[in-house]
Amino acid sequence: MSFIKPLAQLEAIAILATIAIISLKFKLLDRDGVLASLPIGYIILTMASIQHFIILLTFFSVSGIATRIRVKRIGKALIEKDWIRSWRNVFANGFTPTLAVILAAIAPSQRSLFAISGYLGAIGTAFADTLATEIGLLYPKKPRLITNLKKVERGTPGAVSPYGYLGGALAALIICCLAYAFEFQSSVFLIITFASSIIGMTVDSVLGASIQARYRCTVCGKLTESSHHCGQPARKIAGIGVINTHTVNLLSTMIGALTAITLTITCT
Repeated sequence: MSFIKPLAQLEAIAILATIAIISLKFKLLDRDGVLASLPIGYIILTMASIQHFIILLTFFSVSGIATRIRVKRIGKALIEKDWIRSWRNVFANGFTPTLAVILAAIAPSQRSLFAISGYLGAIGTAFADTLATEIGLLYPKKPRLITNLKKVERGTPGAVSPYGYLGGALAALIICCLAYAFEFQSSVFLIITFASSIIGMTVDSVLGASIQARYRCTVCGKLTESSHHCGQPARKIAGIGVINTHTVNLLSTMIGALTAITLTITCT
């Protein structure tokens, strides 16, 4: 661990400051999102490795590019989805991999289990779900709700499409390629990472379709994940009021990490 080395800390601060400036300049994160990302990045850089951080940075960068492509293709007003990520997005997707790194530091004998399997399962889930959403929104037909396969509007929580699953598989494959390049895992572990990412992404869709709150704006009629729209309270049409997209993302990354850890223990 490099958090006890002053030079490593200075390097981490310099890297994070540079990324923060770029994120604000290109509107990848809002100000609160940048502030939330700093402790996550610092912990991963100083308590894990630069390779762990590159995997996280790849997820962040590719997701940001995918969001920009989606916004350019269909507009940011058509679908009620974030295009500049906030602290809630950062926390929901970054908490579990950060926790995995901390647990690895607390229990060094289980480092590979937490800092590799758990970390990659969490990042893979977050990345797969994000690309599934961004690429899935480009699907020209109506997606289907994962729980009953009925056609629904684009942007409906829990909606799935062939484009979405291809996007999720692409994200999982990118994580596996990076893990292989960094010599994190053998072929068996790569299969575990890929599988746990897809499972976590699918769980996210199931939770989104079943328990996530969904609202309809009483002014413009738009489907939204927010309880307020157009300056007015929106009408809840499904789900549990306290469960939002960020809660679902947090739960799914935890399940992705636990799936990877369980498969690692079972299969190796």
